[in-house]
Amino acid sequence: MIYLVIPDCHGRKFWRQAIANNIDKVDKIIFLGDYLDPYQNEIEENPELMECEYFGDSKNLLKMLEDIVSLKKNEPDKYILLTGNHTDSYIWSKFRAATRTDYKSWEKYHKFFSQNLEYFNLVWIENDVTFSHAGISEGWKNERFNSELSILDLAKNLSSKNIKEFPIVWINALSDISYRRWGDMPYGSCEWADIMEHIDHYQSEVEEKIVPLGDNEIYQVFGHTQLQKPLITDKWACLDCRQGFIFDTITHECKSCL
Repeated sequence: MIYLVIPDCHGRKFWRQAIANNIDKVDKIIFLGDYLDPYQNEIEENPELMECEYFGDSKNLLKMLEDIVSLKKNEPDKYILLTGNHTDSYIWSKFRAATRTDYKSWEKYHKFFSQNLEYFNLVWIENDVTFSHAGISEGWKNERFNSELSILDLAKNLSSKNIKEFPIVWINALSDISYRRWGDMPYGSCEWADIMEHIDHYQSEVEEKIVPLGDNEIYQVFGHTQLQKPLITDKWACLDCRQGFIFDTITHECKSCL
């Protein structure tokens, strides 16, 4: 199964061209979450690449959300829309808010997501490839759940849950932020985990020395940690690079759309 993976949008336009150029070449198109809360410096430096004219431009950002959800409504089997920490901030008032949460527009975004929650998933699985916003770490699994539970089994549990029916205990778990993101928990959730929570050893100047953590029975694809270029290992791929990627769920081959 060939996927077009759209990592964190944050009010950027790149997803439109990625879909236009690849829609007939892929089986499914998956968004990894985080549609809102653009970076102010990107708006100032590259306004032509953005959906919005300023940070609190809820009119244009809501239009972007409507366009994305319309894709899902029109072709429900073609598109998968995941949540992210910058999505959950507007879904649940009790979710730990992201640093750039737009409180002035919170009610508008909350209303939109509440009315369209049926079109979003927390986790998606295809051929034992697990897609989520920030990845499911061994640490979070062991801390919050059963250490004997595999990441794949936890992913299946998370993917089977109806977001509308999440109990407060689940929302609290998804709010976990580790010290690597200036939080107070030992590990971040699948919406908050930093990329370093998936790495046992990393020497930045010699990328071959990256030692990834992960369960051998699955492969994970996620975003959340913004990078200049994708970081792809034999256990996972972190793709938050402001571009789309073509991903083969059988071979795990991953290549940029650019």
